[in-house]
Amino acid sequence: MISKELKNAVIDHYTLVLDAEDGSEPRKLKLTYGYGALARIEEATGLDLKKLDDWGKISSGKFPAIVWGGLTKFHPEISLDEVIDFLNPAAQRMLSDEIFYLMFPGMRELIEKQKAAGATAPTGATADPN
Repeated sequence: MISKELKNAVIDHYTLVLDAEDGSEPRKLKLTYGYGALARIEEATGLDLKKLDDWGKISSGKFPAIVWGGLTKFHPEISLDEVIDFLNPAAQRMLSDEIFYLMFPGMRELIEKQKAAGATAPTGATADPN
């Protein structure tokens, strides 16, 4: 009889630091993208982020739902409206790239290799912002 064991790995996370407008301590939020987050994102946006092609379909209007979905495991009290209020559009490209790399481990290295070889490849949720 063959016996196999599958161990559950800890899901990587990204810490989002929000500077307080009143000068108080920055707020730290943990983003993680397990299946619960992916299901919420798919329901809110209609996109399946496990498919690389769907990343090119993420508009700026849908991006806050992706951040919100990643917050739900550790910060279920934060609503989508709150995310829309605190999310800074200027940080969208950097944040979308980091979320992309969390969901597709190994892609950062692959993209860096392609860039070094002279290829250009859009990355993240806002490679085409609209």
